[in-house]
Amino acid sequence: MKGNKAEGRSARAIGPGTHAVVTGGSSGIGLATARLLAARGARVSLIARTASRLDEAAAQLAESGARVATAVADVTDRAAVEKAIGELTTRQGPCDILITSAGITEAGYFQDLPDSAFREVMETDYFGTLWPVRAVVPSMIERRHGTVIGVSAVVGIAGTFGYTAVSPAKFAVRGLLEALRAELNPYDVHVGFICPPDVDTPHYAYERPRLPVETKEFSKAMKLMPPEQVAAGIIRLIERRKTRMVPGAVNRVGSAVSVMLPGALEWFVDRTVRKVRRDRPAGYAAAGDVRTP
Repeated sequence: MKGNKAEGRSARAIGPGTHAVVTGGSSGIGLATARLLAARGARVSLIARTASRLDEAAAQLAESGARVATAVADVTDRAAVEKAIGELTTRQGPCDILITSAGITEAGYFQDLPDSAFREVMETDYFGTLWPVRAVVPSMIERRHGTVIGVSAVVGIAGTFGYTAVSPAKFAVRGLLEALRAELNPYDVHVGFICPPDVDTPHYAYERPRLPVETKEFSKAMKLMPPEQVAAGIIRLIERRKTRMVPGAVNRVGSAVSVMLPGALEWFVDRTVRKVRRDRPAGYAAAGDVRTP
């Protein structure tokens, strides 16, 4: 699941001549990746929704001597994204690397989630990936140079209990970038994606109390990953021109099983659900029941 080097293409270094645009760059995976890019001398541009957080992130990067620019934009708004990227490329030069790390999560039982959760997650995670990509790819094709890296998730490899709003959006991100890789490879434009597990970010802190108890049981097999580890994986994808990566040995095994032996994964999931519902702690009920306070 680590992926392969693009055929006939050599690795590229990240250096002072590189301009990297990072969406969701004010925190979590985006900010951790921006730090590593800046440490390699790249000019870094951050896009996020909240100006105060962007200012804080930019100040942190600037302390290390990085050349940083920021733009406030909601990635679900195509016009705002195009305007932001236009301003940033005017200031910092054409985009050489795009990292689309902006995303949200809404976990919970399917029947408990409001309709809005499904739309909001798809708008942010999928369309919030698509619009920045649409904004930078024409220039990359024209220059025959560039890299696009998106953030999917392990729940975007196999549909996961409790993530009926999130798994489809992450599947969509992966599907978009797999298809785009094939189209852009002839132009020497590198496209890849990473599929991390639970990552220690503000979104994880938000979703943890909302996770079904069954989902918490599944997640015991996976360690909470620091954003810096995911960021390091993104840098490896860029520098080695790889297409896909699942960070963490346990996650890679689980992802491989989901692809090669889907029946085995379904057996494990169903067995775990039965066990949890038989032995569930007080305060939790089976799906469809009224949960006690």
